[in-house]
Order: sequence, then structure tokens, then C-alpha cells
Amino acid sequence: MREVKTCDRCRHFKRRCDLVKPSCTRCVQAGVRCSFDVAGPTAAASDGSAAPSSVLTNNPAGYARLPTSGSINSSASPSNPATQTPGSMLVVRDTSASSPAGGPSPASSVSQNHGGVAVNGLISPTTTVESPEPNQMITAESTPAQNSTEDTASNQEGQRIVRKRKRNCLSCLRCHRLKVKCDKELPCGRCKSSGNGRECYYSYNKGPNGGKFPCPTAPAGGPIDPDSKKPQLAPWQITHKVRGSSHWRELMARSPLAKILEGVATNACLANFSLPGNFPFGTPGATKYYARDTITRLISGEKDNVEEYLGRYVDMLDVVNPILDLTTFRDEVERYWQDPNAVGLCWLAQFLMVLGLGCFTSGTDPPIAIEFMMAAEACIMQTPFMFRPTISTIRAFTLMVVAKQICNATCWAMDSSYTLMGHLVRLAFILGLPQERNDNDEELRDPVEKEIRRKLWLTILYLDIKVSMCTGMPPLTRPEELGGLRNMPHWRAPDSLQMVLYQGLPVVLNILAQMNSKRDPISYPDVLRYNAQLRELMGHANRVCQAPLQRITIDIFLRRCLMVMHRPFALHADGPTMFPESYWSSLECSLALLFHYRELWDPETPQPLDLVGRPFVLDIFSATLTTCVHMLRRDAPLSEAAATGCLIPPRQLILETLVSCVDIWAGEQEKSVCWRTGYHILKALMVILDAPGAQAESPEAGQTQ
Repeated sequence: MREVKTCDRCRHFKRRCDLVKPSCTRCVQAGVRCSFDVAGPTAAASDGSAAPSSVLTNNPAGYARLPTSGSINSSASPSNPATQTPGSMLVVRDTSASSPAGGPSPASSVSQNHGGVAVNGLISPTTTVESPEPNQMITAESTPAQNSTEDTASNQEGQRIVRKRKRNCLSCLRCHRLKVKCDKELPCGRCKSSGNGRECYYSYNKGPNGGKFPCPTAPAGGPIDPDSKKPQLAPWQITHKVRGSSHWRELMARSPLAKILEGVATNACLANFSLPGNFPFGTPGATKYYARDTITRLISGEKDNVEEYLGRYVDMLDVVNPILDLTTFRDEVERYWQDPNAVGLCWLAQFLMVLGLGCFTSGTDPPIAIEFMMAAEACIMQTPFMFRPTISTIRAFTLMVVAKQICNATCWAMDSSYTLMGHLVRLAFILGLPQERNDNDEELRDPVEKEIRRKLWLTILYLDIKVSMCTGMPPLTRPEELGGLRNMPHWRAPDSLQMVLYQGLPVVLNILAQMNSKRDPISYPDVLRYNAQLRELMGHANRVCQAPLQRITIDIFLRRCLMVMHRPFALHADGPTMFPESYWSSLECSLALLFHYRELWDPETPQPLDLVGRPFVLDIFSATLTTCVHMLRRDAPLSEAAATGCLIPPRQLILETLVSCVDIWAGEQEKSVCWRTGYHILKALMVILDAPGAQAESPEAGQTQ
């Protein structure tokens, strides 16, 4: 236990003590005896009953000890004048009412009558009548108490009661700091008029969801938990707590990138969440859909648009992440319209997620899409999915992972998806999807059911690997998980994507396992061997995949894997000469991802294809940074690139491609703080690269270049 060095009075009032002995400065100014002065009580004990009178007479503050209602009893006998009762307290006397010199003071007379001794001039911590500031005393009545009732009344009148307000801060943090009136909008009028609309945020989540779900990074001592004494720090505060402000100022002052991180250390990006970060677990907005009739009315209100929602989902989302068996699903939808109460909650959750995703692909972010997803959460939470999942449960959670990636335009969406993927993979193991059962199993005698389970497991592995590469976390599955598929499936169009995944996922899982291994890191000969296999798969996928979105997304996936594999060798100081294949492959794959980025974000397309590209935003951002790193290095001869089989355009064309991609980021920066920060980083890099159209934002930019 830590030693207490301050005096008792300063410790009680939580004031800084200068530790001067025998009496600290604050006790001297207040006119009370300091607990450091231990000689006074010793002398008082040796002098007997005469000590209390002399001590209190010389006390400039004029202290007298008065008993409470329970202190006048037989225990305070005249034979023991130094006895103190637990209920006794000190009352301040007015020094102007003291007796003349040579006579006993009123304080001493009262002390002698009641047998109390003022030891150390301390006060009771529970009944405080003294002010912590010096020369501010609360005086009691000068006449002595007549009986115990009057003593109690005088103690209650002289006691100072301190009350603290516990009110929620409803204003935005900027208006609260400036102490001005806030209209409580998002952004509020004052922040909008002053040009600080992007930095307007609240201590609780007041985003467009209307407070339906709490802010994940709000301190626990805020409006949600006002009784908490130690509020929890937000994740960014914990991460950077060990660094002082001078460290970051000195570090950022060396680069023109100093302004790119403004506003990142806030939870303002949470206002851009269409879905809560913890979806589908514990969302308050889902509680209103726990009644089955409420869900039936919700679907019936959109019955005329159901076919349109299904068509949009199939054309844009299911084509790149095959989850449903469309023939079976449409038959189940027809049975639902015949009797809405006959279907189970697991299938109903799957149906609601399909409607929500199809509605969300309209491009306008309609609120009804989020309501569908809230209803799906309410359905799935009423099922025993933790220990008895069904195939519909697995599909519903897979659709929820897709929804988290496309509905929330922020990098936190991928972190949240990685956590949900862990739950989904374990549910798939409980259901037995990775294992291929015997032909005599009664549950899987139907070959159609076998194929459905195989395809769904491949899609889950596909999502798991994509999320792992984005977040930098290890995948939750191993290459052996595909070993259960003993027989080579004979899939053709429209199942060509599953065939490519069946051939390519074991290779990708082997690469990621070696990249994450500390004992046996991947060697350069293995990199060349895997490089040949992945490029062969890229060519095969381009030939067999009929849908353009399938070709784009599978090409992004395989090229991203190549970038991860080549990165340690491509960014080596002597990469162009020692590891030419890795150097040029890294640059070529980065440029290919930028071309796909421009293709998906083309404003002339009739469909909002940017929703398909949202799960790959971090991959595209990484490709942009990798291209910038290559461009900042000394130019290597392009003839060597041609020798390795990589077609690299001239430097000027690469710069123009980078500028066009940064312009796309400029249009997306208003969607979240994460994307705005990425745009500022890329804009600063364009200044360093002296790209066409880039203008320096600070005078240090030219010096840095």
C-alpha cells in the first residue's frame, strides 16, 4: 500500500500539501493544528486535565469540541477528561467572543464541561463544517448548547452539504467546450456555419440512426453509465497513451503529412454507420420486431417491391458471393406468401436479409433496408443458433457479414466482419459443413443437398480469406479444411466461380499460412512457385467466369494475394535487382487493382457497382500506397519488367492513373472519417510525387520532395 505523506487535513480536502513540519502552510493559514505537529498531544497528555484549556485558548481559530446527541452518556465521566466519544465534533468559535486575557475562553470552558480534547485540530470526514480554502470558516453559535436536541440542530445547520450535478451533455463537444447554445443537430448549426461540420460529434451516438444503438467507443462514465467513477478510454486513447504530445509533434513536423490525421482520434465516423458496429448482437433497434405480427406487416408493406429487391440482390451481390440456392429459395418464397406463419424464424431471418440487401443496392441508402436487417436480427436471436444451427442460420449469418461490409463505409466494418466471421466459421463446423459425410447418411442422401453444402462452405472460406487479408489477421481456417471434398466437383456455368474457388483456395490458404508463420517464413523459390500457380488461376478464371463482376472480384482477390506474398521482397532496398519478379509483380498487381477501382466507381454505370467494391476498399488503398512507394524509388528499366512477363506502362501514365483514382477518393471522403483520412494521405503523396494537377498544401512539401 502506498505511503501517505500529506497531512490529514490536506488529504481530506484533496489539496496539495507542501509537507512543511511541524505545520504545513495550509493548516497555518486555516488556523488549525496540523497532523504533523505531534508534540502538542504528547505535552497535553503529560499535563493532565489542564492541557485542554491552554491548548484551546492559544488556538487562533477558536476550536471547541461539542458532543452530538449520543455523546453525553456515562462513558464521559469527570474522572477521565481526556476521553473522546466517536460522535464528537469540532465547532468553530468566533474569536471576537472570547474572554479577556487571563480568563478562561468560552471554548475552553465548553471543552472542560464536556471533557473533550481538541487533538490535531482535525474534523470528522463525514460531518464537515470547515471550508477547504484558508480563512473561510463556518462559525457556530457563540452560546453553549443546552441539551442534546439543540446540539443536533446546530450541527445540521453548520454542516456544509456539497452536491454534484449529474446531467447528460446534450450539446456537441465543440459547443460544450465554447459554452455556446447548440441546436443538437448533426452537424449543428454553429459547427456548420464555422466550417467545422465534419468535426461536429457528440459524446453519445446521435447519428442518423436516431440513437437506436449506442456508441461503441463512448466512455463508460458518460450518459450510458453515469455512476462509473473511472470511465474507460476509447481504443485510440489506449493505443497512444504511452506516447507524449511532444513525441508526436516532433515526428509529424518533419513531414507535410501533418494534417492528414486531424479528426481521426474521435468517434465521429460512428455517425456514418448505417448498421451498428455490433450488429447482429444486441441492437436496441431490433427489439420492436420480436413480435411475429410486426415482421409480417413490415414485409407486407413492401410486397410490391419484393421481386425488384430479389433481382437486385441476385444481379449485384449473390453473383460475387454465392450464398443462396436460387431455385429452392424462390419456391420457399412462394410458400411464405401462402402462409407467412408457417416458415421458421431461421428462414425468415435469411429472407429479411436478402430483402434488406436488395433494397440497399438502390443506391439511396433507404431506411427500410436497415429495418429489414433489424427484423432479421430479432428473428435470429430467438433461435438456438449457438448450439443447434441450421443451414438457414448459416446463410443468414453469411448475409450479415456481407451487409456489414457494404453498408458501413468505414475501415471499422472490416474489423467487425472479422469478428463475426469467427462466429460463422464455428457454426459451420458445428453443422458439419467442412466434413463430407458418408453416402449412407440419411441427411445427405440427396446429391442436390450435398452440392448446396459444398458451395456454401466455399463461399464462407472465400469471405474469411478476403477479410483476413484486409485486416492483416490470420485466417480462421486451414488448407486441410478443403481436404474433405474427396471427389472433384464437375461445376460449370453458372457455378464457374465455385470451381475457381475450389481450385484456388487451397493455394491461397497455404500462402497465408506461410506468411503468418514465424518459424518457417516463406522463401523466394516458394514465392516463384506460388506466383506461377496463381497467375494460371487468374487466366483460368478470366476464361470460365461469364459474369463481368465475377471476373473483376476474383481478379482483385488473386492479385491481392500476390501483393501480400511479394511485399517483403518487392519493397527490399535492392528489389529490382535481387528479386525482379517480386518487384515488377507487385507494381503490376497494384496498377491492375487501380484499373478495377476506376471500373467499379464509374459514374456512368446504371447500377451502383461501388457497393460491390466496398469490401475491397482497403485492398485498393493498399495498392495505391504500394504504387506510390514504387514511384518514389529510382526508375528501373522497363525492359526488365518485360523480361519477367509484366506489362508496366510508362511513368507518366502511372501518375495520371494515380491522379484519377485520388479524384475518386475525393468524392467519397464525405462518407466517413476513415475515407477522408485516406484521401488526405493520398493527396499529400501526390504532392510529393509532383503528379499533374497536384498542388502543395504546405511550404514544406517542396523541401520534403
